[in-house]
Amino acid sequence: MRRLTMLAAGLAVVLATTAASPAVAGYGALARDQTTGKFGLSWNKRTQREADAAAMRDCAESSCKIVFRTRPHQCGAIAGAEKGNAWGAAYRSGRDAAALAAINNCQKHTSEQCKVRAAGCNR
Repeated sequence: MRRLTMLAAGLAVVLATTAASPAVAGYGALARDQTTGKFGLSWNKRTQREADAAAMRDCAESSCKIVFRTRPHQCGAIAGAEKGNAWGAAYRSGRDAAALAAINNCQKHTSEQCKVRAAGCNR
């Protein structure tokens, strides 16, 4: 009987902690201002609306626009040239793949060296 009581108590604890855990956050966005080159990148937000708002706040320019959105289990990255306004961005299933694709996209627009400016992944 004691064993059954312990098992029931353990199950109750597992159920209680599972029910109290937050919902999976997994939305992101990239906002960028074409004129100034400023950008904002968000990830792990509960909704796409929250992700868009966070990216726009981080970009902090009135003319920022959402460039792309990421879903759960996706990563996003933005790369920029050392000089000039050339940039590239990408989203992929892994952070390294997103970063490499962003650099490759940036390199299509400049002969300058591009490097990753920001990257992140959603849960």
